[in-house]
Amino acid sequence: MTGSPHIVLIDGDDTAVGMLMDAHHRFAVLLAAAVGARPAAAALVERAWVDTVAAALTQVGTPLPGVRASLLDALLRLLREHDQLDDTDPVGEPLTGSRAGFFLPPDDRWAGWWDTGLPSWPAGQVPTADQVLHAVRRLPPRQRTLLILRDAAKLSVTETAHIMGVPAEEQGRLLDGAREAYVAHLDEEVRAGDSGDLDGRGRNAGGEQC
Repeated sequence: MTGSPHIVLIDGDDTAVGMLMDAHHRFAVLLAAAVGARPAAAALVERAWVDTVAAALTQVGTPLPGVRASLLDALLRLLREHDQLDDTDPVGEPLTGSRAGFFLPPDDRWAGWWDTGLPSWPAGQVPTADQVLHAVRRLPPRQRTLLILRDAAKLSVTETAHIMGVPAEEQGRLLDGAREAYVAHLDEEVRAGDSGDLDGRGRNAGGEQC
C-alpha cells in the first residue's frame, strides 16, 4: 500500500482501504476484548474507526499520529466516555517461586531476559485464543492495556505515553511485570485445560471474576 491514509481513503480504493483496515483494525478489536467491560464495548470499535477515518480525511496537510495509535486512542476514549472500560483490579495470588521464574531476576546481568526454563507444554496443548484473552484479563487494568499497546499493537513508548499518560520510565517497570504475569497466567490456563471462555463481563463461564 502506498500513499498517506488520507490519499488511500479519499481515493476510495477498496483494496487499499481493506489493507489499511487489516493493518490496524484487528488491534482495536483485541483491545476492546481485553479492556472492555461488556459486550457492547465491541460496537465502540466501529465508532473509533469512523472517528479515525474522519480525522484522516478532514485534516489533510496536518501532521497526525499514526493510524493505529489514533485508532486505539479513540477507542480508549470512547470506552471511558461510555463507561465501558473494565477498571476492575483482579485479586489473586502474587507471583512467587517457580511462577515468577520465567524471566531472569533484577540482580542478574541479563535481568529481564527469558530464563532458560521457558514454558514447555505437553504435545497438543497449545494456547487457544480464549486462553490468551483470559490470561490477559487476569492482569490489572493498566498492565493489561500497556501489554496490548506495546507488545501486540507495537506502539512506541512515546505513542503509548500520549495515550495512557504513563511516563516512559514507568512503562518499562509495568511492562516487565505484565509480561511475566501474563506468561504465568497463560501457563496455568494451558496446564489446567481451562478454555478461558468469557461472558463479556470479565468473568469466565463459572462466574469467577477474571
